[in-house]
Order: sequence, then C-alpha cells, then structure tokens
Amino acid sequence: MLILRLGWRNLWRNPRRSLLSIGAVAVAFGVLITLEALREGLARQMLENGTRIMLGHIQVHDAEYLPGRDLYTTIGGERGTDVAALLGAVESAPVVSVAAPRVIGFGLLSTGPRSAGAQLLGLDPSREARVTSLLNAVVAGHGLADAPPNSVLLGGTLAEELEAKVGDLVAVVTQAADGSIGNELLAVRGIFRTGMEALDRSLALMGLGDLQALMVLGPTRIHEVAVRVGDPQRAQAAADALMRSGILPPGARAESWERLAPALVDYLRLLRGWNWVVVFIMGVFAAFGVLNTMLMAVFERTREMGVLASLGFRPSQILAMVIAESLCLAAVGLLIGLGLGALGMAYFTWHGWDLTRWVAGLTIAGVLVDPVLRAAFVWESTPSIAATLGAITVFAGLMPALRAARMKPVEALGAPVD
Repeated sequence: MLILRLGWRNLWRNPRRSLLSIGAVAVAFGVLITLEALREGLARQMLENGTRIMLGHIQVHDAEYLPGRDLYTTIGGERGTDVAALLGAVESAPVVSVAAPRVIGFGLLSTGPRSAGAQLLGLDPSREARVTSLLNAVVAGHGLADAPPNSVLLGGTLAEELEAKVGDLVAVVTQAADGSIGNELLAVRGIFRTGMEALDRSLALMGLGDLQALMVLGPTRIHEVAVRVGDPQRAQAAADALMRSGILPPGARAESWERLAPALVDYLRLLRGWNWVVVFIMGVFAAFGVLNTMLMAVFERTREMGVLASLGFRPSQILAMVIAESLCLAAVGLLIGLGLGALGMAYFTWHGWDLTRWVAGLTIAGVLVDPVLRAAFVWESTPSIAATLGAITVFAGLMPALRAARMKPVEALGAPVD
C-alpha cells in the first residue's frame, strides 16, 4: 500500500503533464468503446438484414438440394412429406420461433413483347411474414394475404423491365415436375422493393399452392422450410439439434445461416478482428504519451530516488513505485474513458451516425445496410479492451521504471537539481 500511495502522490506532482497523459488514455478508451458499439451495431444490423430479408436463420431441405436447387429434389423425395406435421415438429424444437414452407422454381415472365427470367418463390403468406420481411416490402398494391388464385408479387426492377403495373396480367412459363411445360396467366397484385437489386430484379412471389399447381408438385412436396429462431447466434446449435432430433424426414438436412451465407460470416469475423487492430493502434498512441510523462518524471526525481536508495530502498521497490505511478495514471484514464465511451455509445445508439450524405444505399457482403449507422449497447468486450489498453499503458512506464531501478545512489545524488 505504501508503494501505491507514493505512486499516486507522485502522479500529481506535475498535474498538467499528468492530465495530458490521462487525457490520452481516456480519449483512447472512450473512442474504442464507441467504435466497438458502432461495430456491434453494424454487425447486428448486417445479421438481421442478411437473414431477415429472405434467407432465414435456418433452412431445412433435402441434402442434395443445394446448390443446384433442382426442381425434383423435394423434402421427403418424390413422395414428399406431411408438411403440417413437419412444420409442427420443427416449431416444437427449442429456440425455434416459426417455420415457413417454400417451393422454388425458375421461369420466364412476359407481358406482350417484353420478357424476363425470374426466380419463382411460392410461400405461405401468414408464416413467411413471421420469418422474413419479403412481404413487408410491398410498395404498391397488396400482399399475398387473402389474395385470389394466380396472384403474383413482382420485384420493383423486374416490374419495370416487364413494364407491368398492379392489376396487369403476366404470362409465366416454367418446367413442371411431370416433364411438361407449366404455363399460366398471373395477375400482378403488388410490387415490392427490398433494396437488394439482385432480389428486386429477379424475384417473383406466389402463393404456395399456386406455384405447386403450376409446377405440377403435389401438396406434400416442398423444396425447403425457412426457420426463424429467437437468437440468431444460436442458429447453428438449433440446426444441429434438429439434425439429432430425428424429426426431419429421411435425407433432409437443417443448415444455419452460417453455412448458407459464408460471405456474411467472413465479414462479421473481419469486423471483430479489425476491432483489435484499432485497439492496438490506439493503445500505442496512448503509450507514447505515458512514456514521455514517466521519462520526465524519473528524470526530474533522479536525486530523490538516489536519496531513497541511500536510505535503504531496494531497486525492486523503486521499480514498483514508478510502475505504481503509471498504474494510477492508467486507472484514472480508464475511469474517465469509461464515462466518455458510455456517452458516445448512448449518442450513437439513440441518434445514429447519418451517412446519407456520402451513400444513399449501402450493400456489404451482399447485405443491405442502413445508411444511418446505429450503435448497440454492448459491454462484453469492454473489460478486455480496458485490460489491453491498461497493460500497454503500464508497459510504457516499464522502461522509465527500469532506468530508475538501475540508478546507483552516488550517481543519482550527484545529478543536477531542477
């Protein structure tokens, strides 16, 4: 305690210089907390948008279905499966919130002389709306809830290419499961815009039964089940639990968004890794300030340390006293930085960081990102950041401390007095 008390008193012998170093540590810590909150906010938004628009947290499909998405490869094989029973079994699993069946095909849409290829997605409107946000993106007309038979929703860019408006008829031609060519006239019930150009250009939504009839697939045949869980971070564990449970039809597989969207996973890992690069850089800048402060403190008190050594202070005690001073400096800086970081985190969580002047719409790793970037209240990594920054700061005081500990009393007492 004596060593620590001496370190604390020595810290304030030159308040101006100490406050500058404390400010460097505080600002570094506050900025790092704020950046971590912004990073976490961006990561959560990317995860939510990447899975919410269409992907889902888990997909159940036949093991051979991806990546080719073959028309004939349905869950349960050619005989299909009891869809209602499968949905009930999946939803009974822990952490699963809701499951939605899907049929997927590819066809040619045309309106008079204009035509375009599109992915046809047949879905159950009431269930799909609870798994993804596709049906919430309608900007004209109506959704598929209570829609009459043979209704379709077109992506905004696809509708522009076809010059189709709400109420128009669109002819669709696709391959059917019985080897024939499925064709039908569909009424455009609505137009949606997800903000993802790839989806808005190529996606058409239909009722599940309508697409099954068009592709000559019986009511027991679906291509996949999209699943939403309470915590997307536990999606892989939930998928593994579904695989072990034995409730899936033979040959079916449950895969989480981490397996289905590897680019998104890699980018989230890059975000977390880059955070520690920033921590190191900020720590180095703060360390230079501390190093300068401690070197000057040791130089100014050379005679004083010589007196202490002549009175019986061991080199290890002098070393500990100087380190204690840098430790006190780091502790005060980190405490102030914690308050600054909390203020920065709160501001960017409530008000966000508006980037619209630079970008109108931003897509990262194939995921739509809101140009108003909001932080997230997250404290999990704060102790690690504090420990890293504190360790760098104390390490910066180690070189002056070693210099002080190696001084010989006779040489120190002969040093000039300030």
